[in-house]
Amino acid sequence: MLNSLMQGLWTWTHWGCDGVESLSVRRKIFHVNVAALIAIFSMALFAVPNVLTGNSALFKTELAQIPFYFLILAVPRLNRHGHAGIARWLLSLSVTAAIATDIWVANGSWLDLHFYFMLFALLGVLFFPLRQWVSILFLFTVNASLFVYCGYFGVEPDPALLSLDTATATMFRAAYVSTSLFTLLFITWLGEYVANKNERELEKLSGMDMLTQLPNRRRLEQRLMEKIAVSKRTGQRGAVMFLDLDNFKPLNDTYGHAAGDMLLQEVAQRIRACIRETDMVARFGGDEFVILLSELGTEQEDAKWRANQVAEKIRVTLAEPYRIAVRAGQDATGQVEHRCTASIGVEMFAGGAMSEVDILKRADAAMYKAKESGRNAVSFHEEKQYAWDNPQLPTVA
Repeated sequence: MLNSLMQGLWTWTHWGCDGVESLSVRRKIFHVNVAALIAIFSMALFAVPNVLTGNSALFKTELAQIPFYFLILAVPRLNRHGHAGIARWLLSLSVTAAIATDIWVANGSWLDLHFYFMLFALLGVLFFPLRQWVSILFLFTVNASLFVYCGYFGVEPDPALLSLDTATATMFRAAYVSTSLFTLLFITWLGEYVANKNERELEKLSGMDMLTQLPNRRRLEQRLMEKIAVSKRTGQRGAVMFLDLDNFKPLNDTYGHAAGDMLLQEVAQRIRACIRETDMVARFGGDEFVILLSELGTEQEDAKWRANQVAEKIRVTLAEPYRIAVRAGQDATGQVEHRCTASIGVEMFAGGAMSEVDILKRADAAMYKAKESGRNAVSFHEEKQYAWDNPQLPTVA
C-alpha cells in the first residue's frame, strides 16, 4: 500500500512533464507540482490542530481555506493538460491569497503566519522561466510587500485568538516559521537535485550510442586520452583495435535496417563478453567498432602478445553464425542465419608518444590492411613480425 501511495505521488508530481522537450521547462513544471503537493499537505496538517484547539477564530480560518484546496488541487491537472503558465499563476496567487485570508480573517500578525509570504516571494524564480523575469519580480514584490506590512505595521488578530494559552501560541509560531523555512530549503534542494540528475542524464546520452548502448566516438576519444596519460605515468602499455564487419551490407540490403540493427546489437554483446571490465568497446559509427585495451604490462612484446590474444578471441567469436529475426511476410516473422566476420586493425601505444588521433588513424590503417589480406583477419600497424608468430607460444583457445 505504501508503495502504491508513493508511486501515485510520484506520478502526480510529474504530471505535465511528459512531452516537454526543454529540461528547464520540465523542471519548472515539476517544481510547481511539488509545491502544490506541499501546500495541500501543509494546509491539511495545520487544519488538525486548528480544529482541535476549539478556538472559534482558528475554526473560522479553516472554513475560509476550503476554496483554496480546490484551486491548488487544480494546479497539477492544468500542467497535465499542457497549461503550465496558468498552473504557475494559479499556484502562486492561490497560496498568497490563502495566507492573506488567514491573516486578515483571524490570525493577524500574531502567529507569524506571514513568513509564508517571504517563502513565495523567493520561490517565483523556481516556478517561472527566467525570461519571464517580470512575472518573477511582480510576485516577489507582492509577497515581500505583504511580509513587510504584516511584520512592521501589523494586522490585528481576531479577539478570540487571544484566548489561546502561551504554549499553544508559541507552538503555532514555531510551526509556521519552521515549515516555511523548511519548504524553501526543500524545494531549493530538490531543484538542484533534479538539475544535477538531468545533467548526468544528458552527459550519459551525449556519450552513448543509443542502438548498442555502447560508448560513442566522443566518449571513446575522451577515455583514450585518459589512458594515454595513465600510460605515460605508469609505463603500462595499451592497444586500440579498429574493427569493421566484413559482411554487414548484404544483410541490410536484403532484410532491411531492422535486421542490421539486431546484428549490430549482437556484435556489441559478443565483443563485451571478450574483454575485461577495465577495457572499453565503443561504436565508432556504422558497422565500425573500436576496442580500447589498457594495462597490458610494461614489456613491449608481452603487451603485443596479450593484445593479439584478445583480438583473435574477438575475431573468432564474431565469426560464429548469427540468428537474426526478420519479417517473413506482411504479419509474420522468421529467423535467418547470417555469417559476418570482422577485420581488425591494432595499434599499440605507450606513454604520450602519439596523440589519440594518430593512434586511431594507425589502427584504422591496419584494419584496411586486414581487409586487403582477405578479411576475417587481425593486422597490426607495424609490418614486422612479433612474438605471437612464434609457434612455441600458447595459442588462443
